[in-house]
Amino acid sequence: MRRGTNQRLNVQTLRACAAAALLSLLTACATAPVQTAAVDPKNGDGIGGTGISVAKINTRGGDGIGGTGVRGTITGFGSILVNGLKLEFDHTTKVETDGKPTTLEALRIGQIVQGVARTDKSGKLSLAAVEIQHAVTGPISAIDYTAETLTVLGQKVRLNLGGDKNDVKAFKTLEVGDMVVVSGLRQADGTIVATRVDQRSDEDRIMVRGLITAATTTSVRVGEFDIPLALGTAPLKVGDRVLASGRLVNGAFVADVVLGSAALPFDGDVTNVSLEAYAPKASGTGTVSIDGVNVGGAALPAGTAVNDRVIITGQISGPNIVTAGSIAKATTTVTINAARGSRAHPAAMRPDNQRPERVAPRPNVERPQSRPETPAATRPVIERPQGVPMV
Repeated sequence: MRRGTNQRLNVQTLRACAAAALLSLLTACATAPVQTAAVDPKNGDGIGGTGISVAKINTRGGDGIGGTGVRGTITGFGSILVNGLKLEFDHTTKVETDGKPTTLEALRIGQIVQGVARTDKSGKLSLAAVEIQHAVTGPISAIDYTAETLTVLGQKVRLNLGGDKNDVKAFKTLEVGDMVVVSGLRQADGTIVATRVDQRSDEDRIMVRGLITAATTTSVRVGEFDIPLALGTAPLKVGDRVLASGRLVNGAFVADVVLGSAALPFDGDVTNVSLEAYAPKASGTGTVSIDGVNVGGAALPAGTAVNDRVIITGQISGPNIVTAGSIAKATTTVTINAARGSRAHPAAMRPDNQRPERVAPRPNVERPQSRPETPAATRPVIERPQGVPMV
């Protein structure tokens, strides 16, 4: 009996020692520092076409830790092309539009999206989730066909149609009172430069997104639009980014969602960013405030003018602070869809503020002089035996 008891005690002692050793090993692994490595994708991966320096985009290895916060305009598909980056996605990628779940089919060229791209084992940037971020959705309260501007919920919207006949024609079908969804980024004065405008008639919900320009305990202002705050709403201050959605009731905005966030709303594990924005000043050195984010490090490119569109690539060095590795000038995509039922073609990629006369005319395309023959729209004659009724 004593021998059997000693054997059982020895087994228990060995198990306890093994468990302690395993726990010690796991603890050491959990506290070991994570090593970072620079990513150096090969040519042809879509990076660099907008002047982005690949060497400045440093992500942590393919372990899913860290990532690059991306905010910019969708300029193409295959992968999602944003800021010159090819962002891979699949059926597991979660998609939201203004905070509500949607599907990948909702993604369109010209939309502004935000997400975190992480490097997978093959070295590609992949999106686990992406959010479509519209600037404003609501009825048109003013429209200027000559200046190509709209006013929606107190937000001035400027279009850059560049003389494209299809887009100009579609734009002129819009009228005061039409409900539109506007995608675009804001210039320093708050003007939204539209990269996509869609007419909407299937719902009456409205929303606005932007930086708070004035704040009290009962309301905040974005552009020329006041957003009432319900009792108990978390304090919001000037410079915060806010999303407000709700309905117009007897001409007054009744908000059911008011969400505030930092101007740089990425989690703490995101170390790098690629941001599309408008330059608040001409080319030069020194820290600048761009869309609520303080950007230092790299200088604005030579020849940059106020309100030129730029892409900032760098690292997050503090709350709403980015140390830029490079700043490159970018171009704009303009699209108008579903305006009075018309189907406008996406406008060509062109720099902001390009004059219409600089747009090359479309080549003449020979069209057939007559339509191809079509079958006659008559039913075939079916012979039936006599005396058999038709069913």
